This record gives sequence, structure tokens and C-alpha cells, in this order.
Amino acid sequence: MSIHMDMLEVVLDHSTPIPLYYQFKQWLSSRIFSGELAPGTRLPDEFELCERLGVSRGVVRQALTELCYEGLVHRQRGRGTFVSAPKTAEGLISGLGGLADDAALRGQKVQSRVLVLREAPVTDSVGKRLNLTPGELVVELERVRRLDGEPHVLTMTYLPASMVPGLAQRDLNGSASLYQVLREDFGLPIISSLRRVEAATASVREARLLKVERGGPLLVLRSTSYTTGRRPLEYFIAFHRGDRSAFEVDLSSPAGNASRFEQVSVTQDGFVR
Repeated sequence: MSIHMDMLEVVLDHSTPIPLYYQFKQWLSSRIFSGELAPGTRLPDEFELCERLGVSRGVVRQALTELCYEGLVHRQRGRGTFVSAPKTAEGLISGLGGLADDAALRGQKVQSRVLVLREAPVTDSVGKRLNLTPGELVVELERVRRLDGEPHVLTMTYLPASMVPGLAQRDLNGSASLYQVLREDFGLPIISSLRRVEAATASVREARLLKVERGGPLLVLRSTSYTTGRRPLEYFIAFHRGDRSAFEVDLSSPAGNASRFEQVSVTQDGFVR
């Protein structure tokens, strides 16, 4: 779908001191927020817009660039500029729920497709996070998870096999919630988690599974979760589409107690030290 040029008939007022680029930007913004310009709508190219609006290319380019920064439109090389789908504001770094729980709060539906579900010897990196010794078994679970039918996140999860006997034989496709299974079937609620968010770009495989361009932006969430007795229960790495995800944090601090930020380093195998 593309915008009709007739819609641009009356957009700019050259007699006001309001910059022309800002008028055009506000006109597009209002139609995006109202839903008149739906996600996926292709905008005319810069030359067409300049001709129709009677302005220089700099005016059009500045308006579109600011809309890109604000996440309202995005450019696709060789195809043009399109209205962006709204990003999902997720609370996964400020709460203990999983994606299914978080999505349910927003009225969205999660569907999973299992790519890997097996028991395997733990690697050194994962073993350190789950407090396991070399040779112990973990359940490896890799899933592509969809929100309202669209690929949203690729997740690799590791759990100590001794704590979840038989999990590798379960069907975790569809709407099944791993956290619900852990709570209700194994008596293992998530009590606390340490989570970090990093920026990354999509590899060939990640791009194929998430339906994004290779090199496209990703938000990577890494988490170690604990159950009762401060026992490590789960370590996961989740690759969220950068064009669909935004993490939301609700912060509060007692008077005089400032929040602490720290710089971390990432090893070559992708784990945080």
C-alpha cells in the first residue's frame, strides 16, 4: 500500500514562520498516529514529495530523517520509505514474568515453534551461570516466538536436566508457557533474575528466522533466573527484533540512593563477564 499523492494537496503553509519541514513532519505524524497511514504504507520518493509540496529536497529529507529517529517510519534500501509498525513496550527486564505472561498483560497472543528440544552436556559458559559441573546435562530449548502471528523473538533456553526430568519430551509448541510448566508441573517458580540488554545485529540465521534483513538491529536479552533456595534454574538468550521491541523499566529510588550503572564486557562467545 502507498500514500495517494492527492492527500498532499494542502499540507504546507508558506506564510507562517513555522519551518516547512516541521509542518510536513507533523502532518505525517498525525496521520500515522490516527491510523490513516497504516503500518507498511509506502511513502512517495523524495523527488515526488518535493514536486508535490513545492519544497527543496532538504525539507523533505529532514522531516523523514526525524520521523526515522522517532521510529514512525523506516527506510528499506532499494524499496523506499515505509510507515513503521508500533513497537511492543516489554517489561521483561523489570519483572519476573516470561514473554507469555508479559504479552497476556497487553492482550497479545504468543505462539511458539520449537526448533531444538533435547538434553545435552552443559558447556563451560552455561555451566558457570547454572552452577553445573562439566558433563552434567541441561535441557536445551530453542524457539521462535510470534506475537499476534509475527516473528518477534528467537530464544535459546538452558535448564538443569536434573531439576526438570522429562521436560525434553514435552510439547512446548503453540501457546505453551515454559514458566507455567515450571511452576505448576515441577513446583519451580522463578523467584529472582539477573537480566541484561545488549544491542546486536542479525546474523544470516537470525534474519531468516525472524524475517528481518541481515545486519538488521536486534535487542539481545540475557537472563539467569533462580528458584527457591537461590538455586539457578534457567539461563536464556533472547534475540528480539529491534524494529518491533522496546524494553520498558519502571524505576524508583529512595531519597539520596542513586541508581547504579555499570559497564560490562562481552566475551567472544557472546556471554557477559
